Amino acid sequence: MSVFKIGAFPQKITERFDVEGKIKSIAVSCDGTIYACAEEGLVKFVNGTGYQLFADGSFTKVYCDKNGRVFASKDKTVYQITDNGAKVYAEFNYPVVDLKGDNKLYVLTVNSLHVEDDDGFFPLQEMEQTERSLAVSGEKVCVASELCLQRMEGKRRTWRCIFPAHSTMPEIHINVIEFDKNGYLLVGADEGLFIYDYKCGWYSNNEISALPKETVYDICVCDDGSFLLGTDAGAVVIKNGSKKYLPATRYAFDTNVTAVAFCNGEIFTASEGGIVKITEKETTMAEKSQYFFELTEKHFPRKQGFVTWIKNNENTNCSSYTDNDGLWTHTYLAALSMWYAVEKNEEALKAARKAKDAMLFLTRAPEIKGFTARAVRFPDERGWGTNLESNVIGREWHRSSDGSYEWLGETSSDEMTGHYVGFYLYYDLCADESEKAEIREAVCNITDHILDNDGYLIDKDGKPTSWACWNENALNNDSMWSWEKGVNSLEMLNFLKISYHVSGNERYLEKYNDLISNHHFLLNASYHKKDDGHSCHIDDNLAMMNTISLLLLEKDPAIRQYLLMGLASHYEYEKIEGNPYFAFVYKGFTDAPCDVDTVVKALMDYPLEMENRRMINSNRRDIEMDEEPLLWYEEPHIKVPFAWDERGFSRLGLNPFSIDSGYPDRRESGMSFLFIYWLGRFLGIIE
Repeated sequence: MSVFKIGAFPQKITERFDVEGKIKSIAVSCDGTIYACAEEGLVKFVNGTGYQLFADGSFTKVYCDKNGRVFASKDKTVYQITDNGAKVYAEFNYPVVDLKGDNKLYVLTVNSLHVEDDDGFFPLQEMEQTERSLAVSGEKVCVASELCLQRMEGKRRTWRCIFPAHSTMPEIHINVIEFDKNGYLLVGADEGLFIYDYKCGWYSNNEISALPKETVYDICVCDDGSFLLGTDAGAVVIKNGSKKYLPATRYAFDTNVTAVAFCNGEIFTASEGGIVKITEKETTMAEKSQYFFELTEKHFPRKQGFVTWIKNNENTNCSSYTDNDGLWTHTYLAALSMWYAVEKNEEALKAARKAKDAMLFLTRAPEIKGFTARAVRFPDERGWGTNLESNVIGREWHRSSDGSYEWLGETSSDEMTGHYVGFYLYYDLCADESEKAEIREAVCNITDHILDNDGYLIDKDGKPTSWACWNENALNNDSMWSWEKGVNSLEMLNFLKISYHVSGNERYLEKYNDLISNHHFLLNASYHKKDDGHSCHIDDNLAMMNTISLLLLEKDPAIRQYLLMGLASHYEYEKIEGNPYFAFVYKGFTDAPCDVDTVVKALMDYPLEMENRRMINSNRRDIEMDEEPLLWYEEPHIKVPFAWDERGFSRLGLNPFSIDSGYPDRRESGMSFLFIYWLGRFLGIIE
């Protein structure tokens, strides 16, 4: 198998600056000072600290020229901003709407243009339109009203009007104009971005697909010639021939990005609520992995070592359970185990041991041999004492016999998958002999419980839990289980294979062979993924996890053939997601092409932050909808998922097809990134 070597790459890092109300204009000086005209007044940020220059919301425009001079306009007055404050620089007869120019300042009022000279400001010819925006490039000067352009032309420098009725100009509503580095005019309108060749050619998304259709409020031409746009769908960067969306709320406080700036390689977006600075820092996958590991270890392990997520109404460290402590902590355990196998990193082993111990505690918490809790909570944690002995699904809490903790019942196949896969990887890759004995006992107790109860998990009330069914008659003959038939068959084969691997107990091998020979569980597993309109993503996660350990253990080529049929079918259906997790499993066990470039880019795009911000893409006009989910009585969703940094956290098992996604009340650990990255390393796909 060829190994994909990942070099250093640019990683986006964001810094946020709170500004009350809507922001009308921003500028950034060469020393990194940020200036903003907002509803609360004229403010600036120096090294991250904000200062209010004027508590006056009537400032409308701020501009910084290449000589470092900073100007701001209010009504008919232009001020020059200095370190010591501000002074009146010029006054005009009409309200100022725009400021431009490098060696000399141009001031556009609602109906006239003025240019700076040695004696102050020289008034150029007045205009009949109510102007909105000014563009200057050398001797080229153009102004825009809502419906037309006026170019300054000729020996005597007079205005020539360009408007739709008498030119090739399309009928659009203009908000902003700017010259690019080729001398073309970029025109931002309600109808999208247009490029005017300054002769008679007009180009839009109809001709150039990289031009967005969204409403454009502001334009900045960057040093490398790329375009930065403020739109009603967040910021947009047009670079290297394509457009890249930077949506709210990760890259902007609000969807309507009213102002943008570029300085020293950094992007700035401004919208109601504040400014976001976006920096690209060169990093490596190893450095990114270490960052996520340190972040997770610092903030997320709670009592006993469970690793889940943090609710934002808690402090900066994890202090309460989720309803799925087993699956997510075991995913973290699996990641650490693979990391240790690849690099023999002692930090990884120490953290893995802590997570393993937490999972062993979860298997013992119900005090029912072989039955595992979904989660546990302790007296100083959220919810203690509530819903005890409840019959409501998801709230079936029980107090331990010694009263020191409470455990959650109604355990499902999710948790069982986590336990078997996590314990197996730790057992083979990390455990010493005493730890192997502990894991062997826990795994065999669970498997014996399932076998002794005819393929079910039996809860404290003596009833089978809702989703943990591996009974051969039910899976093969009860239509209620038709959707889970393939995945649950795959799970049971994996559970039995792992149990035999750690114990050598022939009971598990005999049952494994019986399910294959007499109950066609292997055939079930060979088409475990049914077309579902891409609506059941947790089952995708469970199927891939069980596939990993089962294919690592099963050496019989006749059995592997069917398991690989199931994997190939599953991957072909899901590859549209561009998920590196699925791609690594597929390539790792088949060595078939999986577009490694694309999936590695997803790992590069994975955001470096804890906050699971609400990502808003619903204003984008490039969205294509897929109505296939209607066949399963689900809502239509997007045909192709957005890039990983354009959507809410792509935690394993979450829906990537949502237009707007994310959980703003939640902070996420590095568990998902670490699992995917170290899976790729462990399987020898990336380096």
